[in-house]
Amino acid sequence: MKTHTLVLLKPDALERGLSELVVNRFLDAGFAVEAVGYRPVTRALILAHYAESIQRVGPELETRVLNSYLGRHMVPLVLSHATADAIAKARALAGATDPSKAAPGTIRGDLGTDTIAAAIAGNRVCENLVHCSDSEEAFQKEMALWFRPETQRRFRAKT
Repeated sequence: MKTHTLVLLKPDALERGLSELVVNRFLDAGFAVEAVGYRPVTRALILAHYAESIQRVGPELETRVLNSYLGRHMVPLVLSHATADAIAKARALAGATDPSKAAPGTIRGDLGTDTIAAAIAGNRVCENLVHCSDSEEAFQKEMALWFRPETQRRFRAKT
C-alpha cells in the first residue's frame, strides 16, 4: 500500500547546498518524489505552518519563527513509500529534531550542525534541514499550505 508524506527542505538545507544529498537519502531509503514545489516564505505562510506549535509554546516561538524563516525559501516535497508508514519512515530517516541529539545515519545526525539550545539563545528556530509531516492530518493541512489546489487534489485522503 503506497502512502505519502510531506517533507520541507528548509532554508539551511538549501543555503548549504544539501538539497540533492538530502533528497537522495530519501530516494535511497525507498521513497519516490511525487511532487516538488518552491515557495518564498511569507509571514502568513510560516505562521499558518507553525500555528499549533506557536499556540502550544507561546508568542516567543512566533518571534523565533519569523526571525528564522521570513523572506527565505523552502522546497516542499511530496514523497511516497510502498508501505503503509511513509510518515513514520520519513521521520525516522530525518532523525531527532535537535541535530545534536539525532542518531548517526539520520539526515540531521549526519548533516546537522545546530542545537536547540543555540537556537533559543539566538532567538531563532533550530536549523535542522528538514520538516516532516507527523500525521496524515498534518500532511493534509500542510499540503493545503505548500501546494496549489491542483496538486493537493492528487493526494487527498480517501474517505
